Amino acid sequence: MYENSFTFTKMLAAYTKPHKLTGRSTRTELLGYLIISWLVATAASRIVLIAGVATSVDLDLASVNVANLVMWLPFPALAVRRFHDQDKPGWWAVPLIVPTIIFWLGGEQVLARSVAMALSLIYIAALVLLFWKPTDGANRYGPDPRLDPEDWEEPATE
Repeated sequence: MYENSFTFTKMLAAYTKPHKLTGRSTRTELLGYLIISWLVATAASRIVLIAGVATSVDLDLASVNVANLVMWLPFPALAVRRFHDQDKPGWWAVPLIVPTIIFWLGGEQVLARSVAMALSLIYIAALVLLFWKPTDGANRYGPDPRLDPEDWEEPATE
């Protein structure tokens, strides 16, 4: 039986296994990660602005970017596990990771506008794929994480 609960524990699941590239993750875990990351990044920005820590806009952006980087660290592993949940190899996460790193390193100033636009479109398409329907039951990457552990079945070998 599939569990249909959206709990705070499931929202934090991505942060409890930030470097685990094996296994599968649910869409609930991804959504929880995105919500918490957005809340923390927004709060960091507001705290910097209200506290007057930033003496310039550049310093404000730098402090928020550090918060975003810390919150982003679990994302590559989470993306790999989400693609595993769809029975796709983890390499499908590369279109999400590479553009992020390029833009953080200032790549939008170096890249032509058309290349930056293409990278953005590829990123959006890959992000949409993260929310794609998972495979039902066990697959080659492990048991269905939506099932209770006592309902797990072994994947069929071909």
